[in-house]
Amino acid sequence: MMNPEKQLSDLLQEWTTPTEPRSGFNRSVWARIEAAESNGPMDLPFFSWLQQLAVPRIAATCVAVALFGGILVGGMQARSSEEERYLLSLKPFASVTHSR
Repeated sequence: MMNPEKQLSDLLQEWTTPTEPRSGFNRSVWARIEAAESNGPMDLPFFSWLQQLAVPRIAATCVAVALFGGILVGGMQARSSEEERYLLSLKPFASVTHSR
C-alpha cells in the first residue's frame, strides 16, 4: 500500500491547469485584496448601527425614547418607595413584604 501523503504529493506534481487566467486576473485579485484590507473596524456590525446615530432624526428619536424610559422607570421606583413608606407608617415595626 502506498503512503497517502506521497500519493497526494505525486498527484499535485502531475496536476496542470487546463486554461490560462485572463489578462486582468492579477489586477482584479489585487484590487479585491486592497478593498478587503481597506475595510477597517468601522464596518463591524456594532459600528454600522452607531453610524446610524449620526442622522439627526434617528439620534433625536433615541434620546426621546431613552428619556421617556428613564422617566417611566424612575416613576415606578418612586411609586414603590412611596408605598413602602406608607405601609411602614401604618405599622412601623412590620417588615414590608409585598410583591413589586
